[in-house]
Amino acid sequence: MIQDLLDDKTMDFLRDRFGIIGESNIMRDIMLQLLKVAPTDLTVLITGETGTGKEVFAHAIHGLSDRATQPFISVNCGAIPETLLESELFGHERGAFTGAVEQRKGFFEVAHKGTIFLDEIGEMPIATQVKLLRILESGEFSRIGSSEVRKVNVRVITATNRDMEYEVRNGRFRQDLYFRLNSFQLRLPPLRKHSDDIPLLAEYYASRIAKKNRFSYRGFTEEAMTFLTSLSWPGNIRELRNVIETVTTLEHGKQITESMLSQQIRDHGGNHATIPSEYSIMISSQGYQSASQLPQESDIVFRTLLEMKNELIEIKRAMAAIFEKTAQLEMQAQRAAEQSITEFPVISSHALPFPDEYSPDTMFNLEEMEKQIIQTALTKYAGNRRMAAKVLGISERTLYRKITDYQLSDSAS
Repeated sequence: MIQDLLDDKTMDFLRDRFGIIGESNIMRDIMLQLLKVAPTDLTVLITGETGTGKEVFAHAIHGLSDRATQPFISVNCGAIPETLLESELFGHERGAFTGAVEQRKGFFEVAHKGTIFLDEIGEMPIATQVKLLRILESGEFSRIGSSEVRKVNVRVITATNRDMEYEVRNGRFRQDLYFRLNSFQLRLPPLRKHSDDIPLLAEYYASRIAKKNRFSYRGFTEEAMTFLTSLSWPGNIRELRNVIETVTTLEHGKQITESMLSQQIRDHGGNHATIPSEYSIMISSQGYQSASQLPQESDIVFRTLLEMKNELIEIKRAMAAIFEKTAQLEMQAQRAAEQSITEFPVISSHALPFPDEYSPDTMFNLEEMEKQIIQTALTKYAGNRRMAAKVLGISERTLYRKITDYQLSDSAS
């Protein structure tokens, strides 16, 4: 049985070969699923928060399969512009579009007989999704600018930190493609769900970086390890690894203490969620506690949170104005029903805190509300798309698409 395969020797192999580490029940279950699906040719969808190790598991699936000696191609769909993604995946002929000065194979051709890993699959445009579905169903595709049908034999592994069912419901991802990609789903847990694995991970990353830099490794103090396990690590394993590797390198193999770790987190502006719960900043109806009441380690976190609060206020005000005006319109409509039409006062468009094209009907239109909020964010940051996307909680690429769809101005008005 597959459970019998997960002995100490197998776990050591997964650690040494792929960097997959954990002895918690939740990680043991994930490893068992990995060992079960890897030898097959099933399409695998890996889900989980950013930094949970989705690409690590994709490498392991390939490395434990019969395709291990064939190419493994990793593609970040969110990092390639929409206009180029189709060309990168499926290739193009010379002269197919401006800039296509020579014939080029796509990633699927390069990965023939091997595995292709499509990270951030939720960022893939609908038009490209259609071609991907065709490859999954028949293995067939055509390069851009060519009518010749080509065929490849490629195993597809995808990954996302999005709720794909939500994306399907909102029409941003094809349902038929989602079902095809979701033949087998590997759900990677956030680090806070298996914090008892933190000591193993910390020791592994520290000893590995010490060996790489050729200096001795003296381990962690008990207080340092307690400190590590008390953090929530919103960046998950990636964040933990970066902290451990940096501290170990800077301290040249000295025994790692709690003060070294807290200094590293403070110097690099650690996310407020990284601070232990006993240091967390309380928010009440009166606002934040004063900085003087906080531990020194949390001062920078306090300032970061305060800045984030101020940035969000503008967006919240815009939304509040929308809902307030909606309520006013509802009340006016109710009064109109009780009066004759001739007695009902005309509402001046200049009285509304919105552009002239807004009407009572559009006030209830979610797209118009979204359009106004996005324009508010762009105006607030003088067209800085990165800042606007950050405060809106969406990717820059999604923001760019929204700007194009709504024909918005990304400069200050």
